Amino acid sequence: MTSAPITEQRLLIDLQQLDSQLARLGHERAHLPALSHIEHTIKRLKDNKRAAVLAAAALTDARAEATRAETEVDQVVRRAQTLRERLSAGTAAARDLSAIQGEIDQLGRRQAVLEDKQISAIESVESAQAQVDELAAQEQEIRAAGRELTAVRDTEFARIDAETAALRARRDELVARISPALLEEYEAVRARTGGLGAVALHDRRLEGAAIEISPAEHARIAAAPADAIIHAEENDVIIVRMDI
Repeated sequence: MTSAPITEQRLLIDLQQLDSQLARLGHERAHLPALSHIEHTIKRLKDNKRAAVLAAAALTDARAEATRAETEVDQVVRRAQTLRERLSAGTAAARDLSAIQGEIDQLGRRQAVLEDKQISAIESVESAQAQVDELAAQEQEIRAAGRELTAVRDTEFARIDAETAALRARRDELVARISPALLEEYEAVRARTGGLGAVALHDRRLEGAAIEISPAEHARIAAAPADAIIHAEENDVIIVRMDI
């Protein structure tokens, strides 16, 4: 059974409190609500970017279709105008007049169809442009929200880091008062348990627990020398007696 002065053992309780606080701060830093909100905001931004690329492509296609529709209408209008000028000039043979008028009538009907198509194409351009503009506005909103969240995160990080630095300084001062052998034993226990190295025992009650140790365990502990380092079980947490 290893040993260390009971006064030194009791320093482990203060050390455990500091380590528990440091662990809580580390957990808090890793699980700040702002972090998950930032992650969600990044996803929103990526989704927005993908949608913006598709919207821009749709706008390009809509503009191309509107240009084609305008060109087709212009071609029909010019052809009809040319035919009307021939009729007005009176240069066409009498036998061609009926055919020319028939083509003009056909072009008129074609023009009406093409103009409807042109109007639809223009509406598509307007709709696509509105979608592009809306996504651009959404991007600005998302980026603004991201900047706010980043500021919140940085503020919280600064607070936690300052508290952590202060606790680590206190820990360093405390560790300097504990023998290397006892500190090594404490750290080994913490590594095995995931963070708990020592607990305080007041009479039969373990500090922070709502249970009492068994009479047999209490008798074992009471019979141990005052400077004995006692573990709850073999290789388990160190029990520090506070009442001897």
